[in-house]
Amino acid sequence: MIPSKHLNANQPLNVFKMPLVTVEDLQTELYPEIIDQITRNNEQEVLDQIAAAESFAKGFLFKYDTIALFGTDTQAPTVVDENLKKVIKIIASYWLLRKSSPNSSLDLYREDWQLMIGTKQEPGWLTDVKEGRINPDWPYKPNDPSTEIAEDKQHADVSFSSNRKRQNSF
Repeated sequence: MIPSKHLNANQPLNVFKMPLVTVEDLQTELYPEIIDQITRNNEQEVLDQIAAAESFAKGFLFKYDTIALFGTDTQAPTVVDENLKKVIKIIASYWLLRKSSPNSSLDLYREDWQLMIGTKQEPGWLTDVKEGRINPDWPYKPNDPSTEIAEDKQHADVSFSSNRKRQNSF
């Protein structure tokens, strides 16, 4: 198990955010001793890779309520989806293994990457979610009343908008 480090006052506030995937969760993809070897016992490096993986996944999930799926600095996620957690773990594992691959076959992790992310020619699960071919039971982004656009309807399967009727007067 990776030892916990105490946070000091000089660290940025975003370190206190509880990620969707924890360091302990990542141990279902990589053995703790492998994580220790790659990061040289630096738990912050693991947390940085998990945060980067979450940020990467958010780019695909722009039409969903990312606050409900990932939480914020002060709020835990309200929707917990095990498949989304698996995607985050695979992305973080792949990026950790790219740093150094002691006793691991990077090809196996690349296959997982292809399955979850994919390419333009062969899209994976996350790309299919983004494109609307797979529609998980997640909440869409809530509507912001301060804008003219209905965000909750913007990426729905069917949406409608029009310009106001023109009034000509001479």
